[in-house]
Amino acid sequence: MRVFTLTTPVRSTGDPTYTNFVDAEGKTAQLIGHINNINNAVDFLFPPHVLDDPTACLQRAFLSPRNIFVDEFNDIIEGSKAGTSRRT
Repeated sequence: MRVFTLTTPVRSTGDPTYTNFVDAEGKTAQLIGHINNINNAVDFLFPPHVLDDPTACLQRAFLSPRNIFVDEFNDIIEGSKAGTSRRT
């Protein structure tokens, strides 16, 4: 089996300024700090007024070192849009 390593972020490959910002923020977490609860992350990144505006949603991103957390985050967002309650 051959393992490939991601060396260039696919999402931000066309925006090196953004990529550098994310890399620097990930190392220091001084701008936005740390959020230790996934529901707090949802509330911070996608409050109801943002979820109601697809263009505003495109300007936000959930960054996680593990895909399982991204899947959980996406499930919560999809539930929020569908009107179901968030996980606790």
